[in-house]
Amino acid sequence: MNTRRKPLFLKISFSDIRGSLCTLIMVVIGSPFGTSLAIAQDAAGANSQDVQLGTIGSNPGLAQSESGSSQDQWKSLTTTPAPSSDPMVSPSPTPQAVTTTNTPSSLLVESKPSYKKDEYGPQTGWGLRTAVGPALQQSVSARSNGGADYSNFNFSPGFRADFEAFYNVTSGFYFGLEGGFIYNSISSIYTSANSQNNLVSGSSEFGNGAFYQVPALANIRFQIPNTGKLRGYCTGGVGVVWDYLTASTVLGTYSQHQWNYAFQLGAGFQYNLLPGLDLDTCFKTLITPNPLIFSDSTSQVKASYNYSLEIGLAYRF
Repeated sequence: MNTRRKPLFLKISFSDIRGSLCTLIMVVIGSPFGTSLAIAQDAAGANSQDVQLGTIGSNPGLAQSESGSSQDQWKSLTTTPAPSSDPMVSPSPTPQAVTTTNTPSSLLVESKPSYKKDEYGPQTGWGLRTAVGPALQQSVSARSNGGADYSNFNFSPGFRADFEAFYNVTSGFYFGLEGGFIYNSISSIYTSANSQNNLVSGSSEFGNGAFYQVPALANIRFQIPNTGKLRGYCTGGVGVVWDYLTASTVLGTYSQHQWNYAFQLGAGFQYNLLPGLDLDTCFKTLITPNPLIFSDSTSQVKASYNYSLEIGLAYRF
């Protein structure tokens, strides 16, 4: 009746234990390989991230460009492209900028117009000038008869008229040929002859006297060059003058004429009225160093000075 259950129990227990041990051994053996594989994968991922971070750190522009490109791509996907604008409706900014920049200069030119040379007329070439004005003759004195006789002629204000043909070599220089006429009446004559003093002052008893001068001069002019309408100048000339004198004294009537050497100095202004037409104003001094008409060739005569202030017109062809 006695049965042996103990061996059966042990048999079952050993089989179960053997299966458990096999499972445990497989788990223990397989766990190091899984851990190593996971560590290897983690290391590879870290290396790739380090490479990317190192590349970005060494080249910041690359990161910005990549971020900018990604943002541009996102904007291009989220933003609807604007339709092309009509050039007639929305002009480009360049013409507007040019218009804005040119506006002040155009206003400046309009507010301050410049004087053009074409408005002045020809700068070179032939021209004509005529002028007239009052003339003042300085008194002339002379000694004759070896210095024993003395005469002094005083004159009233008269007038002078000129006509000149000229040629402009440049805008600042010309030469011309001038002819004129000067008239001054005698206001008084003081004479000392044979120790007798006499004063003649235009009395009808002794008649009237006058002094006529007809100059013929070659002139040159230096003009201040500028671009305005008003231009100053100085002038000078040399030539001859035909003098004619009539006078009445207690000694009788006196009349004489003669050509004398003369020269002239002057200065003035020209104002441009029209292209080629100028208003001319000039002060002149005509000098006759030895006017022998006031005495004979053996007498001592002081120089004659005639001052005139003329106004006239000059036309340039």
